[in-house]
Amino acid sequence: MSTHHLVRVLKNTRAELRRAIDGMGEADLERRVAGINSVAWIVGHLAGQEQGLWLQGRGLPAVADLSAFGHGAEPATPAIGFVFPLWEEITSVSESWLDDLDDDGLRQHLSGDPFFEIENVGSLLTRVIGHYYLHIGQITAIRKVLGYSVPGFVGSQEGAYFD
Repeated sequence: MSTHHLVRVLKNTRAELRRAIDGMGEADLERRVAGINSVAWIVGHLAGQEQGLWLQGRGLPAVADLSAFGHGAEPATPAIGFVFPLWEEITSVSESWLDDLDDDGLRQHLSGDPFFEIENVGSLLTRVIGHYYLHIGQITAIRKVLGYSVPGFVGSQEGAYFD
């Protein structure tokens, strides 16, 4: 069984996040610019979404308490060395489950949140992909303000082509 197209797009989107922060200094990843949350906060925020959906939504324990990175949370400037490894762990833990999803799996609903009764796994995947690109756009703006070169939009789509 091959990995579903939506899952391949999510994986490619995660690679785009890596590409968006590539080459930025640690201090710049951790500072707020022009009222935008820090890149490190954004990484923690995306990790929190994936953890809430792909781990906790399936009844698995949280890797870490990421409530400080939720929607409406106070602005913060966490250490990238703290949040990035959490993001990597959370995305890694979800990989095999995501890889095994087929059309029927995308139609199933997660548990633990009333929102999950409305949205199925497939619609949640599309939300996560869109959410990543919203924040990748913010990171691109941060890069520009701080004088970094801006990666071209969108990078390689290898592995994400529709078949």
